[in-house]
Amino acid sequence: MSRSQVVRDEALRLDGERCAICGADKRTGAVLEVHHVEALGIGGSDALDTVENAITLCGLCHVKVGNGALFIENWERAHTVYLTQVEHPVRGMLEPASYPHCGTLEVFDAERRKIPNEQLWFYRRKEAEEGEQILSELSRFTLLDKTIAERVHRLGQVVKSADPDARSLRECLASRGLLASQLLSASSLYAKSLETHVVWPDGMSVSDYRGLLNDSGHGSAREYFYVVIPARSWLTGARPEIYYRTAHEQALRDTMEMGSRMYKLGKVVWGLRADGGKLIRPDGSEETVIHFVPKEA
Repeated sequence: MSRSQVVRDEALRLDGERCAICGADKRTGAVLEVHHVEALGIGGSDALDTVENAITLCGLCHVKVGNGALFIENWERAHTVYLTQVEHPVRGMLEPASYPHCGTLEVFDAERRKIPNEQLWFYRRKEAEEGEQILSELSRFTLLDKTIAERVHRLGQVVKSADPDARSLRECLASRGLLASQLLSASSLYAKSLETHVVWPDGMSVSDYRGLLNDSGHGSAREYFYVVIPARSWLTGARPEIYYRTAHEQALRDTMEMGSRMYKLGKVVWGLRADGGKLIRPDGSEETVIHFVPKEA
């Protein structure tokens, strides 16, 4: 028998024209083929040449399945299940209903070890398509508000599927010409809203919500620069070897050795040296400090 071109075309369409195992497609140079999970047998069988029995594979994965390096089992494409008679929870009447079935694909290697679902494109496809939709939305936004912040936050959860070549969410956003720093800042703020349970009203901008967080006592603590001069050297012209930037001064104090001095600065200045308990700039002028803390106890 000749295999149905209609079955082949429909299987390719339903699988998004990508290999269900590795996700390769024509854009990556892959040759796509349609594999019958239950073999047609010698001479073929019309009963098995169906869309339900067909799965899209790239040429490489198809070869692996053919030579026993991979085994496909329990294949069922995502679909909608229709129920003819279901009792309505309120009206108590029998009515038709439906629910989505996410589908199933199990793949094993030659040693019968199951390939994890997260490695199969069949399961990653939904996240990848969601990621592409989010990126499309981000390319058109006009107001940096809660909705955009939530979408960036979600993109960070699916970015490995949406953009496998990107090493990070920042790289993914930047590669699309988006304002990565602003969007990442908004995403961090959304995460903080979940942590603090301070409601972010719909339509409120990022800057307004940041003010709301500050007013509620959940704003970010301001970070300062600190330099630490080791014990017994702050009088001898020593240069601070360590610069810190933190909002947790007490935690930094706890790490100091007895006799050391910690200076708090409003900004970082390189090349400072200690002289008589003061910090001196490279040009010889004295650096203004917010305060210094000697470690005496």
